[in-house]
Amino acid sequence: MPDAGAPPTRCMHLDMDTFFVSVERLMDPSLNGRPVIVGGTPYQRGVVAGCSREARQYGVHSAMPLRLAYERCPQAVFLHPNFAHYAEYSERVAELLEDSAPVLEKASIDEFYLDISGCGRILGEEGAWGSKLKRGIMGELQLPLTYGIARNKLVAKVATTVGKKHGDLRVPGGEEAPFLAPHPVRIMPGVGEVMERDLLAMGMPRIGSIAALPLQLFSNMFGKHGRTLHEHAHGIDNTPVLPYRRQKSLGAEHTYLEDVLDPRTMIATLKQLAQRVGHDLRERGFLTRTVTLKLRYADFVTATKTLHCDYTSADHVLYRLAERLFRALYTRRVRIRLLGISTSDLIEDYGQLFLFDEEEEKFDGLYAGLDDIRRRFGKGAITYGSVLEQRQEEWKKRRSSAAA
Repeated sequence: MPDAGAPPTRCMHLDMDTFFVSVERLMDPSLNGRPVIVGGTPYQRGVVAGCSREARQYGVHSAMPLRLAYERCPQAVFLHPNFAHYAEYSERVAELLEDSAPVLEKASIDEFYLDISGCGRILGEEGAWGSKLKRGIMGELQLPLTYGIARNKLVAKVATTVGKKHGDLRVPGGEEAPFLAPHPVRIMPGVGEVMERDLLAMGMPRIGSIAALPLQLFSNMFGKHGRTLHEHAHGIDNTPVLPYRRQKSLGAEHTYLEDVLDPRTMIATLKQLAQRVGHDLRERGFLTRTVTLKLRYADFVTATKTLHCDYTSADHVLYRLAERLFRALYTRRVRIRLLGISTSDLIEDYGQLFLFDEEEEKFDGLYAGLDDIRRRFGKGAITYGSVLEQRQEEWKKRRSSAAA
């Protein structure tokens, strides 16, 4: 078994081909063979989140403004992104990969690393095993992918990028630098437009031209990034494959100092809990579609009830569901000891990739601002007025108890 904290000695990188479009085509087979652009309507503010190979033939690419994409390919089918479907299929791919190798890292919604160090006896010859894994994913999920195998994450990722045109690639150990040398500098992870422009101005269009020059030159120009760049040009990368740990639930509870009977106090508690859970979901980068309310009476009888919704991390949506559940659950005129909200069926939130409709975008901006205030001044820096009243009541009770 590989050490999850150590750099791999053999690493596999997988990239799902035109992932958003591939999922859309599973939902609607009539899109097969047609130019498809995912991101929004042609005249909408925003950028291309993904496009089909047919659209790329017209010069369309990811991050291009939608209006420009329409100018280049007006016959394309423009689609609003269906975030929930993409995230669900991403999780299904991750589950298949987790069953196939000891250590999986989920780098993004459509990109994965596997540490297959020392697995030869278990997996067999890596090329045959890689092809078998690919056939399994494509057979079960009908999602195309490309993979690269090399000594480390950097070279495996470049191998995948090259493999998009030339087929899945394996780079033998010791052949990293010769493999990288003829490729353009921009293909290396970490080299963006600015660094590419600087390197081209220095007369270094290929990775091999970086490797041929002394380290000190790059350290002087780019600092610590220059050292990393020089190492990468030689095929050196000691980054470990970080295990992917799926969080299954997230929630919050409140136990009263004294059992309560006033529904207004309970509603204020629900607002506070929804606020806490929503904040935690956003901070950890999750969305939920399942909300459960837990209610414990003073006689310790506990009741729970669950509702499902569209994926969300918004406080007001969580509160609205929690209030509905509370109205259904609170059937006894007995004091309440505890209230809790928990969320499950979590998926990672890649919403920043997409353009929301105006209503969602408004709330997205609102919660981003509120979260920033809480991050800077504490979680209790801003909240509902009813929650503040409840806190003041509990503070008074604490003072009374202490005085007694």
